[in-house]
Amino acid sequence: MRAIWAGILTATLMLGATGIAGATVYTSTTDLDRILFGTGKVSWQQEMPGDFTMPYDTVNSAKLTIYSNFVNGGNDYVQVESNFVGTLKNDTGWVWFWNPMESTKFDVSSSISSPWEQGQPLDVSLFYNESSCLDFLYLDKSVLCLNYNNQTAPVPEPGTMLLMGVGLAGIAVYGKRRRNEA
Repeated sequence: MRAIWAGILTATLMLGATGIAGATVYTSTTDLDRILFGTGKVSWQQEMPGDFTMPYDTVNSAKLTIYSNFVNGGNDYVQVESNFVGTLKNDTGWVWFWNPMESTKFDVSSSISSPWEQGQPLDVSLFYNESSCLDFLYLDKSVLCLNYNNQTAPVPEPGTMLLMGVGLAGIAVYGKRRRNEA
């Protein structure tokens, strides 16, 4: 009976000492600082975490926020990794002398797919159409907020290995005593 309790205690201590990995939140900001006229395409790369790789890691959520000014409503298309994710929005409407900074959020989770190599950046493109003589678009910055589970195999800690060794030694001593008593 004591052997069963010793085994349960050892297993509980070993599992409790290893811990459970939680989600990792990563944020990267890319300064764009560009004024765009006419029609065209502008591209940039958004930094990704250095330890992020797929299929080992799992994306919980990924939001890309683009900060811009003087958006003329529905003419500016955003692609992430060649996937259409939406258009820049203008919630405040056009005011010539004052146009506060807009932020448009895009869910880009589906654009981050397997295989994804460690250190590979996220490719973002904006197709803009500011064709009127008074139209222009100001891009300030883009911010990526990535929430993911890092599934890499953890390295055993020395304390965990010591605990496992003590538990195995205890089981061996108990077994030897039991055999000597019989």
